[in-house]
Amino acid sequence: MKQINLILQSKGGVGKSLFIWFVAQIEKDRKTNFIDLDESTQTSAARLGTVVGNDRVRPVRILNEYNKMERDQIVGLLESLAHGKSDQYFIDFGAPESAEFLRLLTGDITGAELYHAMLELGAELRFFVIVAGRDALPSCVNYYNDISKALDSIPVTMVVNMGTFNGTESAEKAIASLTQLGYAPIKRFGDLGSGAAVKEIIDLISQPNPDPATMGLLARMVYKKKQVEIEEIIA
Repeated sequence: MKQINLILQSKGGVGKSLFIWFVAQIEKDRKTNFIDLDESTQTSAARLGTVVGNDRVRPVRILNEYNKMERDQIVGLLESLAHGKSDQYFIDFGAPESAEFLRLLTGDITGAELYHAMLELGAELRFFVIVAGRDALPSCVNYYNDISKALDSIPVTMVVNMGTFNGTESAEKAIASLTQLGYAPIKRFGDLGSGAAVKEIIDLISQPNPDPATMGLLARMVYKKKQVEIEEIIA
């Protein structure tokens, strides 16, 4: 069965592009394709193309002139992917696109109905909500709550960007509190640490032809650890 992975969060600047860039590095030798719906920046299409090739990344305009998402457009896109050549897709939703997608799921076509209709086409929708720390945490968690409610019993994975908190200890305390409140599953990514190794990884992301082998040993070790984290999340 095909997998169509939706990367969502209505709060901007939480690390969706960073997350999906690491996904592209993991998937670059496979037949996975990527859809960039983030019209506000279009950063994913440009960066992912340097990793997996421009033929495997497709930017799609999904909002109309009033910045609203029509249900036939998003449903039509998902249906086309269900019939597509790739067995796996990752869709990067921008903040406004994520908010609009939630609005559609609370209309006359529910999230559960869409999910099961896609299953009938041979495609499983998987939902990943990126959550950032500090001032962004409440709104990020609220979006996760709303999307989970809209999808009823369909699993939604909370992916916490550890690098957006005031250190690892702060992030772990937040995750412990969320766990006690019943949030699950919670996955972690994004804690790149500090120092020259982190700068090397950040520089790698911005390169036109990123090659991890060009980094120093410590940076490669940190990078490999981050890849393992992401691979476990999307497995």
